[in-house]
Amino acid sequence: MRKATLSIPGLALVLLALAPVASLAQEPKTFRTSWKTIDAESSLATNDNVLELRLDEAIAVALQRNLGLRIQRFQRSRALFTVLQNRGIYDYNLTGDGLIRDSTTPAASQLDGADVRLSETQSLNLGLDRLIPTGGVAGLSFTNQRFESNSVFAQINPSFDVGIEAVFSQPLLRGRGRLATERNLRIAGLDAEIALEDLERAVSDTIELVESAYWSLVESRAQLEVARESLGLAEELHEMNKVQVDVGTKAPLELIQSEVGIATRQEDIIRLEADVEDAADSLRELLNLDGPRFWDAQIVPATDPEQARLEIDLDRALATANQERPEVRAARKRIEQLALDSRFFRNQRLPRLGLEVRYGYSGLGGDVAVTEGSIFDPDPVVTIVPGGYDDALDQVIDRDFDAWQVALNFAMPLQNRAARAQSTIADLALEQGETQLEQTLLQVQTDVRRAARGVRTAAQQIDSARISRELAERNLDAEEKRYENGITTSFQVLEIQEDLSQARSREVNAITAYRRALTAFYKATGQLLEEAGVEIEDDTDLETLEPTEQQSASQP
Repeated sequence: MRKATLSIPGLALVLLALAPVASLAQEPKTFRTSWKTIDAESSLATNDNVLELRLDEAIAVALQRNLGLRIQRFQRSRALFTVLQNRGIYDYNLTGDGLIRDSTTPAASQLDGADVRLSETQSLNLGLDRLIPTGGVAGLSFTNQRFESNSVFAQINPSFDVGIEAVFSQPLLRGRGRLATERNLRIAGLDAEIALEDLERAVSDTIELVESAYWSLVESRAQLEVARESLGLAEELHEMNKVQVDVGTKAPLELIQSEVGIATRQEDIIRLEADVEDAADSLRELLNLDGPRFWDAQIVPATDPEQARLEIDLDRALATANQERPEVRAARKRIEQLALDSRFFRNQRLPRLGLEVRYGYSGLGGDVAVTEGSIFDPDPVVTIVPGGYDDALDQVIDRDFDAWQVALNFAMPLQNRAARAQSTIADLALEQGETQLEQTLLQVQTDVRRAARGVRTAAQQIDSARISRELAERNLDAEEKRYENGITTSFQVLEIQEDLSQARSREVNAITAYRRALTAFYKATGQLLEEAGVEIEDDTDLETLEPTEQQSASQP
């Protein structure tokens, strides 16, 4: 027989070549996902129980402290740890077993070599194996056994058996290839990317909520100021009525009419003051600022609501939305997942055909009993040649005795209904996902068109409301002159004052509505984070996937 030439170190090198070397296991900490924006929270301060707050400061504070975003960050971190968990399929698996057995059995025949057979077995075995990307398993085992018996036929007693063997098994049809091996890992990686898209969407939603709350507060305060100006006009009219009633040029009924106008406007002010506090509380909730001083402080918006008009290129906006909207990117990644599943379950329809290759060396050592003459002589002469474990180990190292084996195993369900049905289900899920992507793109197109229309409409409403307010001011001036000349009544002046108040209110509403429309447009095109000066930072590389030390998933 031809002597094997593969050395023990060679066996180890073959095993390592079959599978990439895994890095030493590290205790994972966590992963950090945050966003780059201004540092506003540290500079917030109240002055005489008044907190002046810019829009960019409100957005920055909300992104740092909003509870909804903290919850969403946990989702991203959990998804990343799921990837790390699935990477565990490539972890090396170290096995070991030990055995001590002592037995006493009655002899069944003279061939047992003793009237009562005594035996003692000790073994210690080690193994190392791991999965490899092709779907196979590569392993190396090291076996050791000591056996001692009182049988006269035991020529080597005690005996030491030592063996080392490399084993490689590989599916050739079902389960073959990197996709079949890493299906769950790839799905988890896409889940982590989807979680990042969901996080970006949550950030965008938060920015939209903050901007909406901010402009609602701006509008409420402006509406309150309009109401106070209207009250001032009514009080001026009432004072004029008093003078004219005292001199007898007006009837006392004029005083009643102006008093009604004052009372009505005071009622409006009470309602609008509550609206201001409601709007401020909504903003406070989004900011989640600690301490009663922020909840009790009066928030004064410091950002001018007036904004330069935006010229919209609808085609460009639609193209941008199709690329930048996080829900579109997430839908495309879900299709990647479904496509992976479709290919995976198509592979699962194949029969099982497995290849197993074994190659190794063995050695035997121990005290050798050399008997002169027949072993059946009453008093045989036995010479003991000393030996031990080292002899068996030397035989393995010197590769004196090798063995190899190649085996194939095959299995296939005849109807194979489960695998065929699962493959069809996966194909249908892929078609469904593609249809859902089309639906998402259609919804995005609708959102962009509606948002662009909203911006144009809001801009036109500002112009219209401004003209209406200017005309109402001129109309009131003319009516007041008519009143001074005794041509009109207090009731008519109060009505025109109310018209002016409504015109001013519509102008305020139009200005803040334009800012909300811009926010909706930028969100519809996926550009809201960029326009707000927010950049998501994620320090995780899915290829290496190393956690960040000493960071909490809830920290920004």
